[in-house]
Order: sequence, then structure tokens, then C-alpha cells
Amino acid sequence: MQLEASKQKSQKLYSLVALSIALSMGFFATASITAQRAISYSGQNDSESTQGKITPRSVLTWWSHDATGYHPSLALLIENSTGRDLSNTSIRFQGRFLDLRNGYTQVARDEWDGQYQRNQQKFLKLRGPTPYELPIDKDQWPRIECKVMSRIGSVSDEGTQDLVVTRIERITMTDDEAMEKLRQDQGRRLSTTRQASPISPPVAPKRPPKETKKEHPAPLVATAGSLNGGSFSSGAPINERSSTIKPVTATLARASGLNKLLNQGNFAGLGDDFYQFEQAFKRPKDTDARDPNWTWARFVPDADGVELLVGSKGRTGKADVIVAVIPAFLVSQEAQVVNLAQLLYKKNKSEKLRGPQNSVRYLPTGRLQVGVLQGSNCKGAIFHPRGQTGNDNNYILQLSRLSDDLDNLLAAQCRRVPMLSVYQGFAGIQTDD
Repeated sequence: MQLEASKQKSQKLYSLVALSIALSMGFFATASITAQRAISYSGQNDSESTQGKITPRSVLTWWSHDATGYHPSLALLIENSTGRDLSNTSIRFQGRFLDLRNGYTQVARDEWDGQYQRNQQKFLKLRGPTPYELPIDKDQWPRIECKVMSRIGSVSDEGTQDLVVTRIERITMTDDEAMEKLRQDQGRRLSTTRQASPISPPVAPKRPPKETKKEHPAPLVATAGSLNGGSFSSGAPINERSSTIKPVTATLARASGLNKLLNQGNFAGLGDDFYQFEQAFKRPKDTDARDPNWTWARFVPDADGVELLVGSKGRTGKADVIVAVIPAFLVSQEAQVVNLAQLLYKKNKSEKLRGPQNSVRYLPTGRLQVGVLQGSNCKGAIFHPRGQTGNDNNYILQLSRLSDDLDNLLAAQCRRVPMLSVYQGFAGIQTDD
């Protein structure tokens, strides 16, 4: 009896062990299938809704010259960081060139459908179709902002990817010179860690064949900026380590812009004659004296896009109102704009403007953040950027020594004076653009 009981216990133990082994094998088999599905999820057979994005690595802007005139142009180095092979996949690009003076927009397009493997890099070049005549004085060249977008495959509007928004540099080059310059500046790229494909190791980039460089008597210098994340379609990938040039930082850009203006020795401000403004910032680029009660002049300091719009009431030639337009990329902190306001105040160097007292306004054109400034016989405000493109991507500083309501005064003037059109969105005035 004891022997039979012992055998029954052994059989039960063996059955439990066998059942455990079977369950374990089933679990690991299921896990293996699940892992295979997760790996193949980024493969070539995925639907377009699951695809990744392409990544811009370097940018170069210039004015391209041909027989018709000068065209705003932009080139990008773009990497296929989607994790899949985009060869024979339609990739459409669109570049919108916006003239910040008058709101005129021209569009350039390009499309790729050739070889574009994982991690491969290709050049994209876009050029505005409408030519300009550029004056000798570069300060009078148009201020053009360019936005580049892309779509991979047959996606809807929701699948549109914004690649870059930048401004056209005030420099002229041929297209060949520009592309050669961009190739030489490969070190100016985004320092982000690339994600390797889970399917297979990245395709090793190949160095393109060397081209014979042409000697130019006066080589032109362009600036290539890094992007944090338009038509030339060279299919050759570019070696990432082919250059050691460091990225251009925002600090260096600001050092030659707003900070340079703040450190300027000769300055003009509220109450000064237009003559003082000419001595400090050279002669105005535009004037408007059609209104018998007001004279406006637009001064452009050597400050990478800063503009001073100076208004004189009653033909006195004295600065009663000043509107400063400051591109957002020049400003790292609000204190810089406050310092500019203090320099333009000028009534008493020992007296500091009070503020800014920040508040928010909801206008027909959207949300607006305002910092109110106060001084003896002076009032003003700092308007923060309202958006990322066009005139909305500026700080607006307004100062006045008049008793009139400054907001209402400028809202009325910007409807009549073209140079003040930059103020319309900040005044809540909706336009057709």
C-alpha cells in the first residue's frame, strides 16, 4: 500500500512539472511573436499614418541672380530619419517666401521620388519665382521670410511637416556657389543622437565625388545655421564627419544685433530732432508726410533687422512717438527690450522707466501679452510676439511723450501709414493676409 501511494505522488509531481514546462514554452513562444511584430512595425510595409519625419540638418539662404533679376533662395540638407526606406516614395516640398514689407508671398515647389534610403542625406533647393531689383544699399533690400514644409506620400493636411522658418540673408551668390558653400559647412548641424533602425543597421553614407573648385577673385561668404527640429536633389549622401565647423549659436547672432545697438555710443530718442536720429542711425529709409498733422520716418540701425518708426506731431521735426520693431530671434530676455526703451526715453538718464507691468489682452487677432512702461511725461508698452511667422514674430516697443491715448493713436495711424502696418495685428486689426 505504501509503495502504491508513493508511485501516485511521483506521477502527480511529474505531471505538475510537465505542465509548468509546457506553459513556459507557450509563454516564450507568444512573447517571441509579439517581439517580431514590434520590430516589423517600423518596416517598409507600414501604412503612411505610422511613418516618421525627415529632419533638416543645415540651412543656407541667399539671393540668387539670373537674367531676370535676384531671387530669394534657400537650401536645406535633409536626412531621412523616418526609420524606413523612402525610395520611390513621393515627397513634396513647398517654400513660401513672404515679403515682410508688403505681405506679398511667392511659392516654390519641388518633389522627390527617387532613391532615399534610411539615414541618407539629400540637398533641397527652393527659389522664389518672382525676381527683385536690389539696390546698392543692402539696408534697403527686401526683408524676406521663408517657411519650408513637406509631405511624405499621399497624406492630408494633418500630415504636413514644417521643416524650417528663417530669413533670407543679405548676400548674393550663384546657385553653384551656394551649394558648394553648404557642402563645406556640413559641421554646422544639429547635435542630436540619431536613432538606429531596429530592422537593420544604418546605411553607411558615402562621400560624393570631389568636384573641381572654381577660383573666384572675391569669394562671397554665406551663413549656414543649425536647425532644431528648399530644388536640388542630389542623391549622394553626405559624410557627417566631413567637417569640424561648429554650429552658429543664437548668442553670436544676438551679439551682432540688438546688443550691438544697446552698446552704441551715439543715440537718439524721445524729444530729439530728426537731425539727431540721422546722426545716430543714418538717413531714414522711408518717410511719410501726407498727413498735415503727422510726419513719420523709418530708421534702420545696424542691428540685424531692428527698425525705429519715429512720429512727429504738427511738423515740429521732434520725436513725439517711437515704435521699435525687434525681430524675436534677437531677444533672449525681456530686459534687453526694456534697456532699449530706457535708451529711447532719454529725458533723464538718472530716471528709470517703471515696469514692465505684464498683462494679457484678448483681441480679434488673438491673445496679446503686454508689458506697460511708465515714466515722467512718458508712457509706453512692450508687445510680445504673437506668432512664429511674419510681422507677428516681432517684439513691438512703443513710447510716447504725448497725453493722447497711445493705443488709439497708433491704431488710427497704422491704417493710413504703410510703414506702420506691422502694428496692425498688435492693435487687433484683422487683415486679408
